[in-house]
Amino acid sequence: MSLTQSTRDGHLLLQVSGGLTIFQAAEYKPQLLGVLDNADDVLELDLSGCDEIDTAGVQLLLLLRREATVQYKQLSLYASPAVQNVLDMLHLQDFMRTESTSPQGPA
Repeated sequence: MSLTQSTRDGHLLLQVSGGLTIFQAAEYKPQLLGVLDNADDVLELDLSGCDEIDTAGVQLLLLLRREATVQYKQLSLYASPAVQNVLDMLHLQDFMRTESTSPQGPA
């Protein structure tokens, strides 16, 4: 998994590529929470390049959603088909409110 941070329309954009599994979740948790802390009012999380996610990765996404809410920030989530399938399977698609297209445009 790799994390790439940039800005788009004045908001932080964090692109995640590769897997978001138990093997990466603990390592990247502090980085993801730090990016959220540094975001103004919106953090865009682009998972369109994420090809694998497990329940540890889902837990990390749920934590980010909760922390964003606590900090009165908006978390925009752009999901790859792999991520969307897992969210759908766990009936979390409405709670996570994923966007249909990547901020980089349609694939």
